[in-house]
Amino acid sequence: MTRTIDSPLALAAILAALAIGCSSSKKQPPAPPHKIAEIDSLSSPEALSFDPAQNVYFISNVNGTPGVKDGNGFISRVTADGVMDSLHFIQGGRDSVTLDSPMGSRVQGDTLWVLDVDKLRGFNTHTGRPQIVVDFAPFGAHFLNDLAIDSTGEFYITDTGVQAGADGKMTHPGPDRIFRVARDRTVTIALSTSFLSSPDGIDFDRRGRRFVLAPFAGTSVQQWKSTDPGPSDVAKGKGLFDGVEVEPNGAILITSWNDSSISTLEGPKLVPRISKLPYPPADVSMDVGRSRVGIVSLANNRFELWEWPSTK
Repeated sequence: MTRTIDSPLALAAILAALAIGCSSSKKQPPAPPHKIAEIDSLSSPEALSFDPAQNVYFISNVNGTPGVKDGNGFISRVTADGVMDSLHFIQGGRDSVTLDSPMGSRVQGDTLWVLDVDKLRGFNTHTGRPQIVVDFAPFGAHFLNDLAIDSTGEFYITDTGVQAGADGKMTHPGPDRIFRVARDRTVTIALSTSFLSSPDGIDFDRRGRRFVLAPFAGTSVQQWKSTDPGPSDVAKGKGLFDGVEVEPNGAILITSWNDSSISTLEGPKLVPRISKLPYPPADVSMDVGRSRVGIVSLANNRFELWEWPSTK
């Protein structure tokens, strides 16, 4: 039996209900990126790592020219809400700490591992006290940049191959290398090749069983397995890549100076997630529990905290 709708108001109500139902079934656009907080009191911040155990970001401040042994580097500690907790949590020249030009870092348990020109230094994440030093000087290293920890607990560290002169200008005498640090802290050269293109950021992708590389002098993000003779290109981009972080959910975050962006590596593509920043981002680290990322800019002495944009 066909029912007749003889009321204009009833017809309007039915059409409105149908419109709401159709609109709710459509896929909603991703939420736009949103900045939460910023800190401008830093000094050449080159890298950062989020510690989920303490809900803080540790920020490496070069405090001078990268790669120069001047003894005045320091590590800042910032809360998960983007508030400065301790500007000089770890400081070169204080409490028996040597810290020249701190750069790439990773948190492993209660240890903050920090690269410092030609050393890998370990500090207690609670007290800031120095715990261990691994020396790369016998290998002629002069610009250790970033580190990754693989599934066996071994460290892989990039040497960008650049060197700071007395006037502060950078040259690239090479070689471009990746070092391996075994669990007993012995050091070997894992890879040395010009195809690394001034390797900068590195992290280990457990799902892909590979290292993801961000070459500062290259135009493609790269991948490499420890059994491979060299890296291979994965995704073309704007170049001047810097930071890499692989998240527990498999997301791979990449920073680029050339387009001032934070992107995710998705197959053979770089997908911008936070773009058109007013500064070149050096490094990024995610607070997975809060779905936020901290970003530092070496060039602008800045830390910013952002809501990670939804991809739904």
